[in-house]
Amino acid sequence: MTDHTPNDDPAATGAPATPGTAGAAPPLATVVIVNWNGAHLLPACLDGMARQEAPFAFRTWVVDNASTDGSRELLAERYPWVHVVASERNLGFAGGNNLALRSVTTEYAVLLNNDAVPESTWLAAILAPFTEPGGQHLGATTGKVVFLPRFLRLRLHVPTFVPGPHDSRELGVRVSSVTVDGREVLREVLWEKLTYGAEGPGTAPYFWTRGDGELCVPIPDGGPVTLGFTWAAESLKQVTLAWDGPAGARAGTDPATGGSAGGGQAQLSVGPESTTVTVTVGGDAPRVDVINNVGGIVLTDGYGADRGYQQVDTGQFDQSEDVFTACGNGMAIRSSLGHELGWFDDAFFLYYEDTDLSWRIRARGFAIRYVPGAVLRHVHSASSVEWSPLFVFHTDRNRLLMLTKDATARLALSAVLRYPATTASMTLRSLRQARAARGRPAIRPTLLRLRVIGSYLRLLPTMLRARREIAATATERRGSLQSWLVSR
Repeated sequence: MTDHTPNDDPAATGAPATPGTAGAAPPLATVVIVNWNGAHLLPACLDGMARQEAPFAFRTWVVDNASTDGSRELLAERYPWVHVVASERNLGFAGGNNLALRSVTTEYAVLLNNDAVPESTWLAAILAPFTEPGGQHLGATTGKVVFLPRFLRLRLHVPTFVPGPHDSRELGVRVSSVTVDGREVLREVLWEKLTYGAEGPGTAPYFWTRGDGELCVPIPDGGPVTLGFTWAAESLKQVTLAWDGPAGARAGTDPATGGSAGGGQAQLSVGPESTTVTVTVGGDAPRVDVINNVGGIVLTDGYGADRGYQQVDTGQFDQSEDVFTACGNGMAIRSSLGHELGWFDDAFFLYYEDTDLSWRIRARGFAIRYVPGAVLRHVHSASSVEWSPLFVFHTDRNRLLMLTKDATARLALSAVLRYPATTASMTLRSLRQARAARGRPAIRPTLLRLRVIGSYLRLLPTMLRARREIAATATERRGSLQSWLVSR
């Protein structure tokens, strides 16, 4: 394995240092990157690691989770300075990291996603708080994660309707495609607070909007762009799109689609038939960064969330502060503490493993610090599609596992008992809707939730044993830690 060394060594200019160089300082940190079929992602990530301006030596390890896309060949040919930890099967994020972390001997272990690109000062910034005044109380640090592209910030307004007695949502327009200069970007648009989430088949999803809200569309830097929207609604009506820009800025639309625009605003038509409308936005429209994560929170009902998620970065999170949980993408931890805690829980596979580990760090009396200067640019959900069955299964199950291990008995029992009750309610609602529509009920969501319940019950004895072990070594009471939980 090759160390990167600082200052006058080659790594200071982005080239790998030679192991055993005379006078070289021992490495301070090991950066662990888990990879599964990410050959298309690794170059940007590892090139970013080669550019690190760190005043200390460090190691870069890639755990390859049995990739079949040529990842290992890529690493051998282009990144010989990276130490590859090979797994013969896919251990997920939790198990993959653990495969390397259990062998880490440096003072700090730092985690990085293969779909993230670190800025050149990221590693130095994420470790700096440990040696600053009060740093002895820190167990982990976490940085600022922004989405990889830059975005055009749009505001949408459209009249709404309520579809029926079994669906009380106020719906605006159904969007099935968004393009930028002809390139499909539907899955890359950020609009969590505007839409109700993906619906329809995974191969052809669509999104219903609310009446008002904001969406951020990824666009290239510089020059005008033409946006295309394929959409439909219950009746003929107008959609208003507005965006920031210099006073008097104008945008052109395709007259054939019934659009008109001016002053950073466009009026676009939508009707019962699915149609495509276009609007051209001038090159002087500002591009913005959008936050993915600035530390984590846990809500009072036990759901984990990214702090600052999908907020435009205007500097509102530019102050360092303690947070409840760290994000597994860009998390630094004292290795000695990680070894004591056993690192991640292998059973989680992926999702909520970082929240569980953070909760256990805090149970030992250590703080977790958010570091705004440690910036990563992240391709969101590059390894797993958000709201896919894989995503839903692991987030649902692992939330229950985490609460069983870490939360007060009251919160854990409330969440665990609520889950089957909600499953039954959803199933009955689906049956009523199918009867009213004289169609077949959607059974896949119910079957998926039943899988969650079955898997949780199989792991319950293990989680209860872990709960007792956590309590035996904790210095902070569970009730005290839950003062960090945030109301919806």
